[in-house]
Amino acid sequence: MAGPARLRRGLAALLLGLLAATGPLHAETRLSPDEGRQFAIQLVQNGQPTAARAAALALLARDPDDVIALIVLSRAERDLGNYAAARAAAARAHGLAPPGRDRFGAALAMAQALASEGRRTAAQLWLRRAAEDAPDARTRAIAVRDFAYVRSRNPFRARISFGARPSSNVNDGPTTNTILIGGFEFVNPDAVPLSGLGFSAAADLSWRLATGERSALTFGLNGAATHYVLSDAARAAVPTAQGSDFASESLSGSAGWSWTDETRSYEVSLAHGRDWEGGAAIADWNQLGFRHGRALGEDRRLVLGLTLQDTTRRDAAVRSSQMALAEVGHSWGLTGGDRIGATLEFGRVWSDAASVAHRRAGLTVDWQKAKPLWKLSLSAEASLGLKLYDQPLYIAEPRRDLTATLGVTAVLSELDYMGFAPEIGLTLTKTDSNIPAMTTEKAELRFGIRSVF
Repeated sequence: MAGPARLRRGLAALLLGLLAATGPLHAETRLSPDEGRQFAIQLVQNGQPTAARAAALALLARDPDDVIALIVLSRAERDLGNYAAARAAAARAHGLAPPGRDRFGAALAMAQALASEGRRTAAQLWLRRAAEDAPDARTRAIAVRDFAYVRSRNPFRARISFGARPSSNVNDGPTTNTILIGGFEFVNPDAVPLSGLGFSAAADLSWRLATGERSALTFGLNGAATHYVLSDAARAAVPTAQGSDFASESLSGSAGWSWTDETRSYEVSLAHGRDWEGGAAIADWNQLGFRHGRALGEDRRLVLGLTLQDTTRRDAAVRSSQMALAEVGHSWGLTGGDRIGATLEFGRVWSDAASVAHRRAGLTVDWQKAKPLWKLSLSAEASLGLKLYDQPLYIAEPRRDLTATLGVTAVLSELDYMGFAPEIGLTLTKTDSNIPAMTTEKAELRFGIRSVF
């Protein structure tokens, strides 16, 4: 073992001498620059960072803009624990390299230096850049693979989304604004559907702390906001209405414990949040959740869930409520790799307000296509939900609402940049109620950005 090590050190010293001269290199007496680069690459790949560093510095003494030498230097400095030097060399290489394999290699070297330093979130950003710089599908797959590995080891997760959505009914206005009570008709001229354009933003931040080989604590912070601009037609229909009247925001914090193995998972979570509507705080809520998942085969999974929630209304105390919701979900694979899932839910809401207390049941079916169709990654979701209210509202008979929703989403995955691609979605929603003033229809077109890996 000592002989090969001495030989590598000797070769590195020889390379230093051979490449130190600035004059033309002679093949019969000196290594050519290409041969020197190959030698430096072999050294770093064979786990000889000190020799590789010396070889890279010799190449850079001859040409400070040698991209391959800078990449080798970055790899060697990383292996030696010199992370700042590794990042500096990778950044210079990335700035000098033309589009293609060398720029991809520089981005990958930067990500490796950051990950080794423990800066995994920054490493993920550079792996996204490496995927963008990849000259072909094989090298892109390497960046995507490394991204998944670094993400799995990163205790911090951040999901941030932005979107715009034209809507035919931003205020959930009824299809009719006439209410019949005791044989008398009452008309509310402001209770009409108002169209407009919504802008939304959401952030989901979490920190995972391992408590054992299979268990972990997770702390999260979630926020979302949607604001609307009313259309000219909506402003003409209700001149006093403003888009800010229908704005909504939410902010919540959570803590949870999870345990998982090859076939089972258990989760317990606690969350506290506040909701705003029209710029005013409307409700505070506390939530306790239980979730259990179990694999039923190679491509089948069963999920059981229970959610308990207590809501304190800040606008009207009588509308405060308590909720219990049970869910059963099953997902499985289809021929060709597509996946389908179905979730059945049953819930109960207790409240002193007739407009809040109800029983509910619902079924949701979702489908994810495995292979793109016309370069579009497609998914769809359909749901049917029933709400049976406890007490009469306006009429002698208790209110009954049946809501059907159909949504289709397409991701233009071929147009991605750094792993983010445009997303287009269409959602149609209709609620039929035995109270005509509670019957609503809505069509929304969504535009957003989604990560494709």
